[in-house]
Amino acid sequence: MTADVFQIPVARDRAGRLVPPGEARKGAVYRCPSCDGIVDLHAGEKKRRHFHHRRSACSAETVSHLAAKELVARAVTEWIDGLAPPPVFVRRCAHEGCERTTRQAMPRKVRAARVEYRLHGGRVVDVALLAKGVDLPVAAVEVHVSHAVDDEKRRELAIPWIEVLASQICDDGGRVLVPTQDRLLPWLCEDHADERGEARRESRETRRALQAVVQRLPYRLEDFPGFRVHALARCARGHDAIVWAWDGDHPPWPRPPHVVAVSGESDWTFSKATGRGAKTLAFRRRYASACPSCGARLPEAPG
Repeated sequence: MTADVFQIPVARDRAGRLVPPGEARKGAVYRCPSCDGIVDLHAGEKKRRHFHHRRSACSAETVSHLAAKELVARAVTEWIDGLAPPPVFVRRCAHEGCERTTRQAMPRKVRAARVEYRLHGGRVVDVALLAKGVDLPVAAVEVHVSHAVDDEKRRELAIPWIEVLASQICDDGGRVLVPTQDRLLPWLCEDHADERGEARRESRETRRALQAVVQRLPYRLEDFPGFRVHALARCARGHDAIVWAWDGDHPPWPRPPHVVAVSGESDWTFSKATGRGAKTLAFRRRYASACPSCGARLPEAPG
């Protein structure tokens, strides 16, 4: 098979619907989702059924990425329209020490899905899951073909998100989402489901306190896309404050005013001349969150 002749996971029928090879009919006309070129259905007895792409400028990677995004969006739309059950996430239980996976149905607050959606911070996500009014993204789905979500994008995605494999999405028609990276809100398996009520109450109280802190800040969270809220903490003087988190050893720029440099302890270096260690000033700056009310240092978020 030459580089410009390849298999694709799904193709469009005459109505524009994405069809997997297992559901395709012999003799029907199918086209590539990316370039709209005609593809051939191979449905022999010896090999697994597949679509064979004719010579084209597009690639298997391009087709898989586009098809997976559209399948996720279609699965969400069909569920909202009452034509299919909700898509499900297959996730690891968030209870400490539990290794079980659990199936979480798409939350009811999701009322639409949009492909290639631009967030307010400028980043474009593969599929945005939107709340009522279809202008409020509550989560995102990133599709992995050959390149995973990189560190820069991971820092700048300010909403919950997951990354899924395009091949898995195409196999399951977008109805099952198995994360390779999971940054959604924690979920619990059946064995620990009784913790959800308590967790919800704590979460509501934390959200209210966090909203009060955010409203008092002299800036917007969106102004610092490289940072995320790790936790709400209480400083030594009893004030509620945000513990900021970021990826990497050093915080990106621009920084929130309440992420400050921390004077570290001295470092030790070895001297060949004396054969002994000697104290030197710390060469690596460290950073931590500070209370906006009094400036007290807060616990550091884990790296």
